[in-house]
Amino acid sequence: MMKKALLFALPFALAACGSGNETSQETAPEPEATSPVVQRLDDIVLVVDANGAGAVGQPVMRFGTAREEVDSSLSQAYGSEPELGENGECGAGPTQFSSYGALQLAFQDGKFVGWNLGEGTDVATSDGVQPGTTTLAMLKDKRPVRDIESTLTGEFEYTSADYGTIGGFSKDGKISSLHAGMNCFFR
Repeated sequence: MMKKALLFALPFALAACGSGNETSQETAPEPEATSPVVQRLDDIVLVVDANGAGAVGQPVMRFGTAREEVDSSLSQAYGSEPELGENGECGAGPTQFSSYGALQLAFQDGKFVGWNLGEGTDVATSDGVQPGTTTLAMLKDKRPVRDIESTLTGEFEYTSADYGTIGGFSKDGKISSLHAGMNCFFR
């Protein structure tokens, strides 16, 4: 009798363990309001993290998402179509780009594969880091940061709020750019 009761209860117990959300997309968080690195949260319309990008309050577009879906969502949130570009000489192969102000998204074979964020006021990471505003000292105070020895000056990486890795560059103590996923840097 005990065996039958356990077999009957097992599917219900397993169903209760589910999250209730069957999609792999998460909602893009607003940057941390308590972070001293973002001065005006009202200006942030796009958010990036270690695994993708999205509009504040909308589903995050993860690496591997179709370009049409990413461009459609971010264009609507940003308020304009992206500037388009292409580089046939990236180390990982031919790469296409969509740029929204300081944010450049990289695509290969029609899929979102990476992003690069320069200085601007309308995009920040999910943990509130914004190139041009955030200093490396401020970031080191909040997150684990590792300096990288490379031919590119000021290269570092840090563990983000979503426990992924975001790379970046600093100049004169300020963060000048950040990136995640595939990039097209020549070393």
